[in-house]
Amino acid sequence: MTETTAEDQLRGQVRAALHTAGLSQAEVARQLGVSTKHLNMMLTGAATLTLTWAEGILGLAGHAIEITVRPDTQEQAA
Repeated sequence: MTETTAEDQLRGQVRAALHTAGLSQAEVARQLGVSTKHLNMMLTGAATLTLTWAEGILGLAGHAIEITVRPDTQEQAA
């Protein structure tokens, strides 16, 4: 079984938000001043997707990031 990282989950949420908003990667890249290739690399995991970049991308799609910190339930069960 493959474990999904927080970064993978964020990437998936960003891609879904772009899809829902009907935004192309080319349009988002143009508005953010980054190459389409680099944006694609961030969204596929070939380059790091920082919270700052994710926030900018999601803002164009009408979304915001909300971070919740909670105890790790796996650590408590051990």
